[in-house]
Amino acid sequence: MTDIPSDPPTGRRVAFAVYGCRLNQAEAEAWKASLAQAGACLVPATEEADILCVHTCAVTAPAAREALRAIRAFRAKDQGRRVLVSGCAAALLPPGLADCVIPHAEKAQWLERVLAFLRGLGALAPLPAPPPPRRTRASLIAQDGCDAFCAYCIVPHMRGAPVSEPLPALLAHAKSLIDQGYAEIVLTGCNLALYRDPISGVGLDGLLARLCELPGEGRFRLGSLEPCVIDDAAIARRIAASGGRLCPFLHLPIQTASDTLLARMGRPYSAAKLRAALDAICATLPALGLGADWIAGLPGESEADHAATLRLLADYPFTGAHVFPYSRRPGTPAADFPDQLPPARIAARATALRQAAAQTRARALRTFIGRPLTVIPETCREGHWVGHSAEYLRCRLSAPATRGRPTPFTPTAVRGDCLV
Repeated sequence: MTDIPSDPPTGRRVAFAVYGCRLNQAEAEAWKASLAQAGACLVPATEEADILCVHTCAVTAPAAREALRAIRAFRAKDQGRRVLVSGCAAALLPPGLADCVIPHAEKAQWLERVLAFLRGLGALAPLPAPPPPRRTRASLIAQDGCDAFCAYCIVPHMRGAPVSEPLPALLAHAKSLIDQGYAEIVLTGCNLALYRDPISGVGLDGLLARLCELPGEGRFRLGSLEPCVIDDAAIARRIAASGGRLCPFLHLPIQTASDTLLARMGRPYSAAKLRAALDAICATLPALGLGADWIAGLPGESEADHAATLRLLADYPFTGAHVFPYSRRPGTPAADFPDQLPPARIAARATALRQAAAQTRARALRTFIGRPLTVIPETCREGHWVGHSAEYLRCRLSAPATRGRPTPFTPTAVRGDCLV
């Protein structure tokens, strides 16, 4: 983010509230940079703002409710405050709640419409040229949209069909981020496995190969990658052969390991196919950061289905987990399934998944003790640097370091969820 005047005029302060996936976060970061360049005064906290840009998420009901609460709380403090709403849940919020609503289908016009809105308020003023970025990690959006239409998922209904960024544009953007000094670039998308250059037809593996050929020292990390859509073992081999340019990290939205539920929800794999992919990935990358998404309490989930997911979670070295209680989303097939689970049972199963994930993570982290890692220091607290390794493991360094500069690090112990 660019520097801002210490005492900007009233009515110019703009804050963001962003909900949902890494793609949402990446979109908002790009918009922030563009607004700052146009003269908007960005502030980090909504309490300091006169204008709030809310980028919403519709994947779960709690995410939409949280955005709604944030808007109402912002309005309650001063009715003169202005609200702009965008994202997947923008069209689902009550009418009249915001001064400007930009549905996801109109996302391409976001910057133009918001700049016009801010100009109308006199909320833009030219600012000095931005200084070098302070952030160590940047996002590179490769694609948007999904046509999988899994029974529980609202995303394809909100974001539409898959659309990929042209390969030359992506490579040029990645080179620009490297030249700006970013130490790590995260490749993101709504369904990254569906990436395909619209001209050449090059897929994700080809994109990764081209990114590795770019000059410079920045490393690349894959965002969430749907399992078994493409050859996951080939992606693992690409990472292993990259000489550290591609982070040994994969985050897979597995959701469930029940064959019954996988078929019912329209997932493109069986438990056996998933295990075969995980076996191949772990054999190729024995020191791997492995994350996953899990849904607790899908409609019709039996005790046996839940137990199958717990077994798979325990059988592989998952270093991270996002556990989501099933959220009934109107407009999806699963919302109309007759065998919805009671909320208390969903909550109990989510708790069981989180506990199992914590145990698996603790075991996995111990395997990295004594193993040389490369960490990018991000923040310094009480004389200790905290950052993430290429495997996306949280690390605490006691030795001198420089923010954003890759630093050798060999952990000697695990404390909580941190290697030290």
